[in-house]
Amino acid sequence: MNTELRKTFLAPIGDVGDTAGYAGITATSQGNKAATVAGKYLNNSLLLTNLTERVYQLLQEDLRLQRERVNNYSHPRWL
Repeated sequence: MNTELRKTFLAPIGDVGDTAGYAGITATSQGNKAATVAGKYLNNSLLLTNLTERVYQLLQEDLRLQRERVNNYSHPRWL
């Protein structure tokens, strides 16, 4: 993947631990560019594998944060 595409799709918007820490091109604002890049990913198995691994990592991180939040609510707090 070239550097420009990597910056576009994998640049953090805020804290990496946030549930929406990463975002790509919005389909409504740049539909042609999104379709072109999606075609490249679908036609290149290595890019598609890297993308799916990254999505899996982000989902795991999100689930971990959700578990932490749920566990924190269940513990009594001492004021």
